[in-house]
Parts: sequence; C-alpha cells; structure tokens
Amino acid sequence: MPRATTPTKILIGANIAALAALAIVELSGTAWAQAMRPRGTYTAVSGRIQGTETHALYVMDESTQEVIAVQWDPRTKQIQGLGYRSLTTDAADLFRPRSN
Repeated sequence: MPRATTPTKILIGANIAALAALAIVELSGTAWAQAMRPRGTYTAVSGRIQGTETHALYVMDESTQEVIAVQWDPRTKQIQGLGYRSLTTDAADLFRPRSN
C-alpha cells in the first residue's frame, strides 16, 4: 500500500480540524444575551427648548420607560445629547412622602 503524500496529509488534517470546530459550535450552549432585553417601541416628538429658538428631539423607549433629548448642532454637524430621564423613577418619586 503506497504511503500518503504530504498534500493528502494536510487535507486530512484540515478536514479533521474543520470537523472539530463544527462539533464545538454545534454542541456549545445557546447564547441568551440577545433575548434578555425586550424589543423597544419608540416614540419621537420634536419641540422647542423653552427660552430659545432651538428645537430638540425627545425619544421615548416605551419598553424601558426612558426618555432622551437630543439636538442637531449645525456647526459640528453632529447630534448632541441634552438629557436622559427614567419615567419609572419619576413616577415612583411622585408618590414618595415629602418632608417639610
């Protein structure tokens, strides 16, 4: 029986390595990182900032009850963040007793 040539040995080794990599990928556990956060539903509203002629865009994520405010800076041609609020925290603060 003739001995296997070097290119044949290389191909056999590459196939074994590919089969091992496939087995590792198939037998590994499921990645749950993507499924933890519910898909967001967003609402965006534009409004003028009080006391200025500048407008802001308010974006609310309904699944997390969070709001961000951003504005466009024409000088730098970039969106700038103005603020963030958690509506869940704000609603909880409404019913917290206040001290005089």
